[in-house]
Amino acid sequence: MVDAGDDQPTDQSVSDIVWLHGASLSSSTWPADISGIKPDLPGHGTAPCIANPSVENYADAIEPLLPDRFALVGHSLGGMVALELAARYPQRVRGLVLVEAVPTVRQSKITLVLAHIGKAIMSWLSPKRLAWLSGLSEPVPVRRHLREQIGSMTAQGIKDGLEAAIRYDGRPHLPDIKTPTLIIVGERNPATHAGATLFHDGIEQARLLNMPGGHILHVENPEQFYPTVFEFLGDKR
Repeated sequence: MVDAGDDQPTDQSVSDIVWLHGASLSSSTWPADISGIKPDLPGHGTAPCIANPSVENYADAIEPLLPDRFALVGHSLGGMVALELAARYPQRVRGLVLVEAVPTVRQSKITLVLAHIGKAIMSWLSPKRLAWLSGLSEPVPVRRHLREQIGSMTAQGIKDGLEAAIRYDGRPHLPDIKTPTLIIVGERNPATHAGATLFHDGIEQARLLNMPGGHILHVENPEQFYPTVFEFLGDKR
């Protein structure tokens, strides 16, 4: 486990950080005053849907935006895309942060069945209804954020993001990831803990941090989340 730092580095506007949001969120999930590259994944935010939604094709869409050398911060589905990019460009990635992400939901029949059930339920609900339900058990700032973010999605974009996550299996990439990696999970969301352990055990230079909060850590606990990310990546510049 890695200890989170209390002080945020003075150089917190790191322009080579690529921030990859989670499913049913968008680039606006990240604060406006955080510098870096903040793309919308296909079907999210202002980015149109694509014909064959997959993590690999989402990575293809992001690739033209990448500088020669960069760091990756990926939340949830964005963590899968970050893993895919880190595996493709090992010499260009200086640091990797995987937040509330898993390399696959296919690690067992049970998790795969649950993922398909979740997809069916979420595909049936309208974005507005899903946004309302998603925030019910969350703290007020997270509840508001989810209702704003998910409520602005299209039904197709939500379905595509879930399909991409279910189809992906990034486990074969793990031994090839040599870049320093920080894995962050929320204490309140045990659903990601087994996947985080897969990351930790499979990536050579990985460290694991269990942080107070739930799945949307960057909204629920920004006071700890952002200083931790910048401190870790600042050490690897």
